[in-house]
Amino acid sequence: MQLFPVAYAERKSVLPKNIFLSVIYILVLLLVAVAAISFFSAWKITHPNKVTTPQISSNIAPDYNNISFTVGESKEKINGWFFPYSGSKKTVLMVHGYGKNRLQFEEQTFPLIASLNKEGFNVMTFDLRGSGNSSGSMSTFGRNETSDVLSGIKYLNQKSTEQIILMGFSTGASSCLSALTQTPYRDSIIGVIADSPYSNIDDYIDYIVESSTLLPAIPFKPAVKFAVKKISKIDNSLDIISKVPFIIPTPILLIDGAQDIPGTSDNTKLIYEVYKRKSPVQAHYWNSGAAEYGESYLSAQDKYIDQVIDFSNECVEEAKKSAQK
Repeated sequence: MQLFPVAYAERKSVLPKNIFLSVIYILVLLLVAVAAISFFSAWKITHPNKVTTPQISSNIAPDYNNISFTVGESKEKINGWFFPYSGSKKTVLMVHGYGKNRLQFEEQTFPLIASLNKEGFNVMTFDLRGSGNSSGSMSTFGRNETSDVLSGIKYLNQKSTEQIILMGFSTGASSCLSALTQTPYRDSIIGVIADSPYSNIDDYIDYIVESSTLLPAIPFKPAVKFAVKKISKIDNSLDIISKVPFIIPTPILLIDGAQDIPGTSDNTKLIYEVYKRKSPVQAHYWNSGAAEYGESYLSAQDKYIDQVIDFSNECVEEAKKSAQK
């Protein structure tokens, strides 16, 4: 019987290859999970729940009229209130911040409005797109909001307002400053009151992301920030610091607090410092000492109202002097 030799082939281990593929699959799954969670978080940030305007009884609010106007190519409807002072042609246009509505401080806003009324100012306050009772669902941190302010300025000019003071909070503050540089009705704007504006949009989006999500900073913060900017289509063209030369020489009052949040307080002070260096007109800056961002009014209401009234009356006097020259 003939015996044939049997050849034995060494079996190569597939374990390293399987481990490598498993690691790749896990990394891909993690990346997909991070991307999905980041996009979902960014969507919630750019589409905040609307804070609807409550029914207000006449005993806590000054007399007002409902107003509305349209914005954008799609003619989205903006709704608001107009608090008149009989015969006055000077109006404070009040613009709320992110996640708020026409009553920036809810019912606590009325003492501020009433104080301006007593000084002879009309007050107009409205819900930005995606807020309150206005159309839309998205916040764009100044892109659409600036257009809303521009439409509000146009509305007032068509209603025979001759002097406008823009007053905004947070996103609304930066939108007012940006609108000032774009409006064809620039001559009617005699001053801007900006409470906690951002000087550059990146710092502000950092703050919004940090304060709106409990996700770990790494790896989520950069991913969420990227998604927020893409969804809302914002870029550095919204930076206010680059617009300061075009804001000058309109008088401004910048309001800030002493909050320990990176970037937010420094943003407001930076606008003041640049304006002060470049403008022949005095810039006004008041730090309330508030411990929380955007809460200067709530922390020192009487002093806040005094600052606003003094500045507003000063703007009227300066406008009168300029008209007499």
